Amino acid sequence: MIIESALTKQEFVRHALTRHFRRPAFYLYAFVAAVLTTIAFLQDEPSTLLLAAAWLPILIYGVGGWVQITRRSRDASLPLYLPTRYEFGKSGVEISSRQGRSTFSWADFRGWRKVVGLYELALANGQLLVFSQRAVAPRQVAALEELLTRQIKPGAERGVFDQ
Repeated sequence: MIIESALTKQEFVRHALTRHFRRPAFYLYAFVAAVLTTIAFLQDEPSTLLLAAAWLPILIYGVGGWVQITRRSRDASLPLYLPTRYEFGKSGVEISSRQGRSTFSWADFRGWRKVVGLYELALANGQLLVFSQRAVAPRQVAALEELLTRQIKPGAERGVFDQ
């Protein structure tokens, strides 16, 4: 099965934002914000300083990530923007674009999923192969997902401290 895909700027931004808000730092900031907000509201007079201390880090994390991702999305030389050919075979996946060619065996993958209109294939080393769902013909969707499910054996998620 052969799929040719190039991400749009909007797809890149959407995917990068979902990854940004799945990071452990976001959950840490959200937990701290929830605890400090609860403490502030349990007091007779809610402290504005305590609420600011609760929500300012998570606000900075969100806005800072959005600004960084938006700036990065303007880089027209991103490999995700280039037309890329994904060839799914019995032994693995071959990826080719103007920048080069790479081959991955099925054992190199630890999982896959559909997220925000994209297919995301996770490699054991932590890298992701991402291609658009719109690049997959409707008649190929079932075959592709069955192939991915059959060939990619879910591995352990990378931990926070994994390198």
